[in-house]
Amino acid sequence: MQNDILSLQETAENTWQAKYLGNYGTYNIRIKINKGKIETYSCSCPSDYSPCKHIAMIKSAIDSRIAKNQKNHKEATISVEELLQNVPHKDLVDFIARQAKYNPEFTNKLFLEFMQKVKGKQEDNYPSILRNSLKNVDFDYEDLYDQENSIEIDVLDEWLNKASEYIDQKRFDEAIAICKACIEEYAGWLERIDDDVIDYIDPVYQEKPFELLTKIASNPAVNSSELFQYCITEMGKTKYEGPDMDDSFNDLLGELAHTENEFDEFIVLQDRLLQNIREKSSSEAQRLIERKIAFYRKNKQPGTAWQLISENLQIKSFRKQVIQQNIADGKFDEAKKLIADFQAISESDTNYYHREWDELALTIAQKEHDIPVIRKLAFSFIENYFEKEHYCIYKSSFKPNEWEKEVQNILAHYEKSGKNFSSSVADVLAEEHDASGLLKYIGKHLTIERLDQYHTHFAPVYPNETLNLFRKVIDQYAERNIGRNHYEYLARLFKKIGSIEGGKEMVKVMIAQFKIQYKSRRAMVEVLGNIKL
Repeated sequence: MQNDILSLQETAENTWQAKYLGNYGTYNIRIKINKGKIETYSCSCPSDYSPCKHIAMIKSAIDSRIAKNQKNHKEATISVEELLQNVPHKDLVDFIARQAKYNPEFTNKLFLEFMQKVKGKQEDNYPSILRNSLKNVDFDYEDLYDQENSIEIDVLDEWLNKASEYIDQKRFDEAIAICKACIEEYAGWLERIDDDVIDYIDPVYQEKPFELLTKIASNPAVNSSELFQYCITEMGKTKYEGPDMDDSFNDLLGELAHTENEFDEFIVLQDRLLQNIREKSSSEAQRLIERKIAFYRKNKQPGTAWQLISENLQIKSFRKQVIQQNIADGKFDEAKKLIADFQAISESDTNYYHREWDELALTIAQKEHDIPVIRKLAFSFIENYFEKEHYCIYKSSFKPNEWEKEVQNILAHYEKSGKNFSSSVADVLAEEHDASGLLKYIGKHLTIERLDQYHTHFAPVYPNETLNLFRKVIDQYAERNIGRNHYEYLARLFKKIGSIEGGKEMVKVMIAQFKIQYKSRRAMVEVLGNIKL
């Protein structure tokens, strides 16, 4: 496995990057370590598991690399620190300059580490440095369209990590300068990139600088007004139209606004944007209004926020909030009208789903004890398949003597499709504790999976009949299926059967029988031999 690691390097302190040759191509792996333990990680492999197996492999390789470096450091006759102290300054500068000339990655690290020590305004220096670094970013177009994960850009990762370090060190001016450079130069760089490639780039590079600036702005030592004016001035540039950074700028403005003038400027800007949206029920309009709502709530104006919600009932989530509040306040007629109005508006939309509105209407009917409406709405939820919550609500609207007949109607309704097994029929019988009816129904449509799922509802009452069914399906299953997974499933069933009255004796007999009957299946004999009842 170690031979499959194509490269492994520490790109920043405790941050490692690796390339691994896997079954589906080359995987990009990143790991950040804190006190010897994995803090964050990512892998571009298609595995559904998180973390995937490659993370552990790379962590092991990192540990080996660190241990080896420590050993070499101890065994060395002279340390790196001692060497540097004895090298003439001019020689060291010449060496670093040569390395930087032919190694763009090293140059980027050099600037990031020492740029703040150079006299001059960093806001002027950082953009040009990052611009040149981004020019060296290349894409492997052959691998690009095969990978499932987003493209990661090492240069930007390093810059954003450095900005985070500066924030932790409370060196906010440097962090702000880096974030501004990342915003400005990333947008400019995207203008020169193929549209096909842009779709694959991780959106974090567009989002992270704004997240960091929001974090910075929460510190009272930072002049948020300067950042506010920066956003107002910067966001109007055409280069931000492509990557659609307007939302990020506007969200940040909402966090930065602290003075009365900034409040007004922010709201006027949002209103102007909203006026330009023709469809007021669109997701774009909703996003703008939600930004204003969040702004008012943040600034302790919940009444104004609620007014915005109440005035924009064309947006489904807002209407739902108003309906829920009306229900809580006991204003049932108003809530029902809001539901009916919206359902009438959406009737022409064949793709529209009424379930969430029917849920609200059902809640009102329960509070008003409106039996006909409760029955109508609750049954609509269980009409096609059994669902316990609404089944119980439907049941609660009947008297006991009425319910016996209604259960038969429900069973007939679910069985109308014919002779095939219906899980809804089985679920109703189980819910009604009809052990006899459920036993017969499962016996009629017998499979090992169905018996496994439903036997607990009738086994305590009919243990012998249940064991006979198990013996039948297990014999058939063992005969037809080969493989350790199947044998382990049988083992799990045998353990369940052991909890049924008389089950342990039957299991012992069947295991002994299988060990003889299937003695050539070594895996089966092994698995069954490990069963403890």
